Amino acid sequence: MASILYAIECPCCGRSAFEDDYYKTDEKFIFCLRCGFNYTKTIEKYTKDNIEYKEEKIEGHGIFILVNKDGSQEKIILNSSLTNELLEELKAKVNDNNVNQEKSYLISHENEVFTILFGNPPENFYLSFEEYREKMFAKYGVPDFDFMVPIEE
Repeated sequence: MASILYAIECPCCGRSAFEDDYYKTDEKFIFCLRCGFNYTKTIEKYTKDNIEYKEEKIEGHGIFILVNKDGSQEKIILNSSLTNELLEELKAKVNDNNVNQEKSYLISHENEVFTILFGNPPENFYLSFEEYREKMFAKYGVPDFDFMVPIEE
């Protein structure tokens, strides 16, 4: 399967999200590492003459990024409001000896407001999509198709 992965403006928070476009099948995946928004459009049923798709959209409620000292990462998108139980679970994860606490963070997104609960998000987190787009074009050049914004975290 062939796909194109590039940054787009998040439909939920207006910052940079990633779109993975499977152009041969018209399947699509959008995920935002800022607010946690995610969208999927996948083939549900296929016949010779017809393709039926299943679409799912989940508004973003935040994101948890856990970076280990070996460089590996775990990303948890919050598909609902953060509960006290989940908050305690994530705090326990970040306190593990193998975790790079300086690069790990938890951010909630409720009512269009970001709240940093712990950690330090990367510089790009704070940029609007337009600011991010301009930064990527300045760094990597403008691609032949200017809607295909390079991805960098």
